[in-house]
Amino acid sequence: MTSKTKTLIKDFKDHLGFSHRERQAQVQACRQLWPEACDRSIRTADQLCEKTFLFQLPWDMEQTQEPVSFSDEIQWDFLFHGDQEFIFQMNRHRYWICLGQAYALTGDEKYAECFVTQLMDWISRVPYGDDKQKTTWRTLEAGLRGDYWIRAMAFFTDSSKVTENVWQTFFEALRVHGEYLYNNPKLGFSRKSNWGVMEYCGLYAIGKVLQNEEFSSRAAKRLCETAVIQVMEDGMQWEQSGMYHNEVLMSYLEVMCLADIYGETVFDHGYQQIVRKMALATMNSQNPAGKQPMMGDSDDTDVRDLVTWAAWSLRDETLKRGGFPVMDFEMIWLYGQEPFQAYKQMTEGEEPELLTVLADSGQIFYRSDWTDNGDWIHFVNGPVGGGHGHYDMLHVDLCLEGEEILTDSGRYTYMDVPLRYQLKAAQAHNVPVIGEKEYGDSVDSWTLSALPAPLGMKAVKRGEFAYFEGSHFGYYQEGKLLKRSILCIGHDVYAVMDEFQGAGNEICCQRWHFSETIAVDADKDQIVGKGEKAEFVMKCFANGENLAIDLSRTPISRHYNLLSERSCAGISARNGNSIITFIMKKKDGAEPSVVREPVYSAAYNKYLDKNQGEGFVIQIGDKKYGVVFLHNSPGNQEDFVGVGGCFGIGKVMAGQLKEGREQMTVLQW
Repeated sequence: MTSKTKTLIKDFKDHLGFSHRERQAQVQACRQLWPEACDRSIRTADQLCEKTFLFQLPWDMEQTQEPVSFSDEIQWDFLFHGDQEFIFQMNRHRYWICLGQAYALTGDEKYAECFVTQLMDWISRVPYGDDKQKTTWRTLEAGLRGDYWIRAMAFFTDSSKVTENVWQTFFEALRVHGEYLYNNPKLGFSRKSNWGVMEYCGLYAIGKVLQNEEFSSRAAKRLCETAVIQVMEDGMQWEQSGMYHNEVLMSYLEVMCLADIYGETVFDHGYQQIVRKMALATMNSQNPAGKQPMMGDSDDTDVRDLVTWAAWSLRDETLKRGGFPVMDFEMIWLYGQEPFQAYKQMTEGEEPELLTVLADSGQIFYRSDWTDNGDWIHFVNGPVGGGHGHYDMLHVDLCLEGEEILTDSGRYTYMDVPLRYQLKAAQAHNVPVIGEKEYGDSVDSWTLSALPAPLGMKAVKRGEFAYFEGSHFGYYQEGKLLKRSILCIGHDVYAVMDEFQGAGNEICCQRWHFSETIAVDADKDQIVGKGEKAEFVMKCFANGENLAIDLSRTPISRHYNLLSERSCAGISARNGNSIITFIMKKKDGAEPSVVREPVYSAAYNKYLDKNQGEGFVIQIGDKKYGVVFLHNSPGNQEDFVGVGGCFGIGKVMAGQLKEGREQMTVLQW
C-alpha cells in the first residue's frame, strides 16, 4: 500500500467514520424512532445479498415495482421491460447505503461482504468508455455514485472485508469519476439542469475524500453558479417539478453537510439564503400529509425529511416547525450523537403563514392550519418548465380534513409510449379546457410542442375570504383566453369559476380528477363525494346550455412504474363562456346548498343578465353567504351590485348574509 493510500484511508476514517460508541447510539436512536425505516434498509440489504434489485427507497428517482434477480453475474446494463431508467437507477448505487445501515444495525459481516463484492465487480466490469455515456456512465449517475459510494463506505471502515486492495481500488475508481466530472464537456446543460447540481455534489465529495482541491473547488464554484441560474426568486427550481426541485435541494444540503465535516464553508450567507428559500418553498408546498404535490414529473413523496435536514443545516427554527421534531432516519446516520441531541433541543419558530404565494413558479398554497387533518388547496398557473413540466396551467389540488380530494395524475414512465403523453396533457389535470382540445402537445418524452405563457396570477385574503386568479393564452390559436377564479369561504366552500373569453361558441369544459379513496356519484348538475374522512358536494352552473357531467375512470401514478385508477368528472356546457363549480364540505352531517340568484344593481334598480354577472346564495351549517362574479369590469350600470341585500363595487365579491350587513367584501375590483 502506498503512503498516499494510507493517508487517504486515515483521512477518510477521521472525517467520515464513527466510533463504535457513536454507531451504537445511532442504532439505538434509529430502532427507537424509525423502526419501519430500519426494516426497509435490512430488507433491501437482504435482497442485495441475493442479487435481487427492487428500487423502492423514498427518494429513488425511478422506483420499480417488480424485483429483478440475477442467478449468475449481475448484468449492470440490464434493460428491464425496455425502460432505460432501470439501468440508470441500478447504476446510482444508492442501495449500497442500505447495506451499510444493515451492517450497523445487525453487525452481520454478510452485508460488508456483499458491498465489497458488488463494488469490486462493478469497478472491474463497468469501466468508463465513451460508448457507455448513455447507459452506465451518464454524468448524472457518475455524480450520484461519487456521493453514494462514499456514504456507503463510511459504514465499513472497520470491517475486515475492506482490505488494502479494496481501499486502493475504491480510491482509484473515485479518481476516474472525478476526472470525468471535472472535464464534463456539457457545461451549458449541466449549469441549467438538475443534473449539474447532482454532478457537482458528487465531484465535491470526491474532491474532499481524495484531497483533490481542484475537484472540490471547481464543484463549489459550479454549485454557486447553478444556485443563481436555476433557482427562482420564490425558491423553486425552474423545471416545474417538485421532485427535481427537492433532489436539487438535497444535493445542496449534502454538500453543506460534507463542508461542515471537513471544516470549511462552501456557501456564503447569500448562497445559504438561496438554499433556505428552496427549503421554505418545499416546506410551504407540502400537503397535510407532509408530501410534495405531484406537479410535473413528481412522485407522492414525503418531504419532511428534507425540511428537517435544512432546518439543522441552516439552524433555522422556522424550518423546524415544518419538519420532524427529531432527526429523521437518514440524518441520524450522517450526524453524530451531539448534533442529534442539539437538533432535538432546537426550539420551533412561530407557525408559518397559512397563505403562500410562489409568484415566479406560479403556485399558491392555502391551508386551514398545519395539522395533518387540515384543509389545503394548491393552485398552479406558472410557466410550463422544461422536459419535466406538464400542461397544468390553472390546475388545482385539494385536501379536506387531511384527505386528498383532487390530485394531479403523476408521471408513471419516461418511455416514449402513449401513457407518457396522456399524463403530461392538460386533460390529465384539474383544469378548464375547450372540448377535447389540448393547448399543447409533446414532440417526444422530453420536448413540448408549445410553451404558452401564463398571464399572471393574484392572491388575496380578506377576513374569512381568500381569492386566487390566473389566466393563460394557451388557446390563442382558437381565439380564446382561459381565466380561472377561485373564491374560498373559509375552508368550507371553494367556488371555482372558469371563463372562456373570446369569439366563437366552443364547448366549455372542466376536468376534475379525484383521489383513489374518493367515491363519487353524479346527478344532473351535482356531484356527491365521500372519502375515508371527508364528504363534499360539487354543484355546477353554466351560463350556457346543456350542462352535463360525465364520470369516467382515469389513470393515476403516485410513483414511477406504479399505476392505478380513480374517478374523474368532466363538466361541459355549450353556447356560453363560463362554468362555476362550488366544492362544499359537508359539516356535521349537514347538507350544504347553493342556489343561483340574479345579481341586482342597487344603483340602477335592475337585475343583470347572467352573461353580465352571476350571483349565488350558499347555505352551510347555520351560515348563509352571498357571492357575486361579474364577467365584465364594474361600470356601465354593472356597478354597486349584490345579492341578498348585500352590495359592493367589485368584479368578485362575497359576504355573509345576516341582519344589519349591507356591504360585500371585494376580492377583485
